[in-house]
Amino acid sequence: MPMYSFTADVADTLSPGGTTNARGTLSAPSPEAARKTVMTSLRSRGYEPTGDVTVTPK
Repeated sequence: MPMYSFTADVADTLSPGGTTNARGTLSAPSPEAARKTVMTSLRSRGYEPTGDVTVTPK
């Protein structure tokens, strides 16, 4: 599977008012699948994207 890099500005839902930037790499069958996986992963960790999740081929 292709590798993708991602970046996202996120709000910490467990600490109201807290924001941070998330970035990393992952493998996925398509950019759309990578974006969906990143969004699901961030939300499961208590973060909510505050804008677009940027996904680019690595």
